[in-house]
Amino acid sequence: MVNRVKRRVSCFPKATYYKPREIPLCCLEIANLSIEELETIRLCDFLQMEQSEAANKMGISRKTFWNDLQKARQKVADALVNGKAIEISGGEYVNSGECKVNFLCKECDHVWESKSNKCRPTVCPNCGSTLIFRIGGDGKGKRFIDNNYCCPKEKQQECSEGSKKSGNNSHY
Repeated sequence: MVNRVKRRVSCFPKATYYKPREIPLCCLEIANLSIEELETIRLCDFLQMEQSEAANKMGISRKTFWNDLQKARQKVADALVNGKAIEISGGEYVNSGECKVNFLCKECDHVWESKSNKCRPTVCPNCGSTLIFRIGGDGKGKRFIDNNYCCPKEKQQECSEGSKKSGNNSHY
């Protein structure tokens, strides 16, 4: 049995879920795309690198890169054609730390970037506040009604009661 080589990944996704509009995440089938599969799509399809160059960047053979790319494309196509959500998570990879992640301070609206291989900042470099968030959201695909997570499929009764109490029937 051959050991699986960990792929080098330069960038992490800004969002970790994509889903069809107006369908709650809990009502959808989910196609899981690993971080390294997303990296193959990013390098080959988005940055339009040659496969041999992209394979070298990830530290794998061209054949392995091709197999990973085909698997990733198949998962994305399945999700688009069949109306599934795409979750981007997991895999076996090494972070090369080339990409940057943006953060926002809710206290002073300061925006700054940090390398993705560094620890998440705990305070704003501008004002020292701990109310900092990664730009791009939490990626969970959650819907909020009256600041409570609401899944119509699982909590239909609770959701409608919550909307009636607030007098707000809009869902977003």
